[in-house]
Amino acid sequence: MKESIIPKLTNDSLASQLISLYETFKDKDLKKDEDIKFDLSKLNWVCPFTILPIASYIITTKSKITINDNSKIKSYLDTIIFPDGTGSISELRRQVQKYKNYTPISILMRENLVGRKNLENIFIDMIFKIADKANAKSVIGYPITELVSNIFEHSKKDKGFVFGQLYEKKELLDICIVDRGRGLATAYLQEKGLKLSDEEAIGEVMKGNSTKPDKDRGYGVWTSKKVVCEALGGEFVILSGSTALIATKEKEKLISLPNFYWQGVIVAYRIPIPKAPIDISLYVE
Repeated sequence: MKESIIPKLTNDSLASQLISLYETFKDKDLKKDEDIKFDLSKLNWVCPFTILPIASYIITTKSKITINDNSKIKSYLDTIIFPDGTGSISELRRQVQKYKNYTPISILMRENLVGRKNLENIFIDMIFKIADKANAKSVIGYPITELVSNIFEHSKKDKGFVFGQLYEKKELLDICIVDRGRGLATAYLQEKGLKLSDEEAIGEVMKGNSTKPDKDRGYGVWTSKKVVCEALGGEFVILSGSTALIATKEKEKLISLPNFYWQGVIVAYRIPIPKAPIDISLYVE
């Protein structure tokens, strides 16, 4: 069993979280679900983009963790139900009512449509504890709904993972959505016969080109990025295989991740809580 010492975050930006994720899984054979012992002892705080992929990997591979009982983050990890997560809607509601600013690590199941919808509503209701603006609920809820649905459209897996953290003083929301499915490049190959690199596959997604074999366009991820970056002024990251795209309203950049391969897709984004109503129709097809 290999050990992975999770590096301390230098700051809480999505770029810093991406670096931490890269260092955590670099040189590991994720395609073969290699057993890993994750050492969290150096961490003094965690964010959704770093901790949810680790939890999803542990859940699907039965890998192990190491953490000191006196660690600064031990109680927080227990509260968010790391690493096991929960698929219980009643447990999610109880935790959000108790802790207010974050949901536990949540496990989504393909066949449980009612549960998935309830989970989306829990996220949105969490945000509106401090930001109940007219018309803002739809613009905040749109990427959550679209990206959760997208898990089951492309991954060919029955399970997905979501985790959200509201930073009330900063008025920022971080969301991470993860699957450990076939990944974007494999989806294009199997569904449309297109042999694409990870970079090219992400490019196709960002053009709104669906992985489905019919002529449907895959607006979900593309429009979600527009809503996050343009409507809400946030940051957006999508990662599959060995490539990540990080985007803001002003720019976007593809990043190659050598000696790293995520089997599936990770989407993470950060949005400021809206101060005024936003017309979502300006940003979606």
